Amino acid sequence: MTPIPLLIIAALQAPDTGAVLYHAWCAACHGQDATGTPSASVRTTVPPADLATCSASTPETSAQWRGVVSRGGAAYGLSLDMPAFGDAASPQQISWVVRYIKSLCDDDDYPEGELNFPRGFLIEKAFPENEVVLVNHGREQNYIFERRFGPRFQIEAEARTAFDGDRNNFDGVSVAGKLDLWHSPSALAITTLGLEATPPLGRQDRWELEPFLAFGWSPREIVTIQGQVVEVLEEGEGATSTEFRLGVGKDLGGVAPMIEAGWTVPRIGNNTLSFYPQMWIQLSKLGHVAGSIGAELPAVGPEPRHPRLIAFLLWDFGDAGLFRGW
Repeated sequence: MTPIPLLIIAALQAPDTGAVLYHAWCAACHGQDATGTPSASVRTTVPPADLATCSASTPETSAQWRGVVSRGGAAYGLSLDMPAFGDAASPQQISWVVRYIKSLCDDDDYPEGELNFPRGFLIEKAFPENEVVLVNHGREQNYIFERRFGPRFQIEAEARTAFDGDRNNFDGVSVAGKLDLWHSPSALAITTLGLEATPPLGRQDRWELEPFLAFGWSPREIVTIQGQVVEVLEEGEGATSTEFRLGVGKDLGGVAPMIEAGWTVPRIGNNTLSFYPQMWIQLSKLGHVAGSIGAELPAVGPEPRHPRLIAFLLWDFGDAGLFRGW
């Protein structure tokens, strides 16, 4: 195996292209075709990552990739086999090699990781995910499993409990699917169409369907705007209400303050409006474990309008195991 410093020197003397830099820095471990097959002379403690498949290369942002190349695997709780190139290469060269690796996915159906905005409490995120999420809303709890299939589709299963003094603590279950209809890396925007179904289980006494449209947008990367429109259809009643949800946040790198608003317009009865100030917090070095804490502040609706604590923990199992990346 050629020593890493000699590989760096060779790359710096070669034409500055991402492909040349990749083959000088990365190919010995990740393979000439980037599929994670190392050279016969290379020994690693963990299998090198497959960088060529779209499902592996697209979920993360280019900034995250540049960080790993620059600072090495140890800085993100990953393998010590991944060296840091930040002291031997310029930021431009690191950007070139990352751009080359990302270009190995030639399927535009996969949305880029730049569209994977921080998750809010209220709004269904438009980006298709592989996540486990534990949510608390006052005395109510949600247990959510999300699984991505292919470039654009995701299914979701949810169970709910409520410890509010009622004898039946099991609130019900729901299943949902969502499809990425359109995304634009240049506009930093994504739109998703979904459908959630809730059967008559637990405290739920009838079928309920909720078709929804969700979007995310980061104009000039200044702020992140996310929104959702939900139509509620109940068995025997038809369309009973429409919900409008809108959130604005700012990703500050590791933390993201945001505020969401939820406005419900029923066919019969009075409207309700609540605000949800919250703080998203990255918990692991890799960023695949995160949490959020905030409050629901009812502004319009029936009395009494008491604030309620909101919080969640999430694990993006598509990025790494729960105990890696710390």
